[in-house]
Amino acid sequence: MIILASSSLRRSKLLKDAGLTFKIVSSNIEEHYDETLEPKEIAMYLAELKAKHIAKDYPNDVVIGADTIVVYDQKILGKPKDENDAMNMLSMLSNQCHEVYTGVSLIKNNQVETFVSQTRVCMKPLSKLEIEAYVKTGEPMDKAGAYGIQGDGGALVERYDGDFFTIMGLPLKEVLNRLKNFEI
Repeated sequence: MIILASSSLRRSKLLKDAGLTFKIVSSNIEEHYDETLEPKEIAMYLAELKAKHIAKDYPNDVVIGADTIVVYDQKILGKPKDENDAMNMLSMLSNQCHEVYTGVSLIKNNQVETFVSQTRVCMKPLSKLEIEAYVKTGEPMDKAGAYGIQGDGGALVERYDGDFFTIMGLPLKEVLNRLKNFEI
């Protein structure tokens, strides 16, 4: 069996759409990390931390842990604390490019595969009115960087270079490819 160590609706939908049967067991761990690590290392560390937390209770299943980090100007942009924080993040990202890193860890017994996928995202120039309207939808509130490319936030994006699903929070092609290395 596959266990998704995440309550993310986006990750769940991606796995479901890929035809996988899985169970959701959210890790709900405190996300502490060494701030001297590079963003891609942080994403991998947190993904593995989440997967290991669940894998100890499900040793015979393949556990998938994931973590997505948005980085602009060498600063990690997490989920906004409130609407004002979301507006500030989106104002900062307006007409700028940033990086999105999604770390993924697959664990079964002592077999561990952890990797990171990186995508560059460039936002359109955004007016204060556009940002306010988007924030009022509530969509940015549970998303790193304060936007969801798969929803209304997609209209804020000018272009991206890399894997679309990395931005959504799970580089599906790479996950499916690596799952072949595990006995399910």
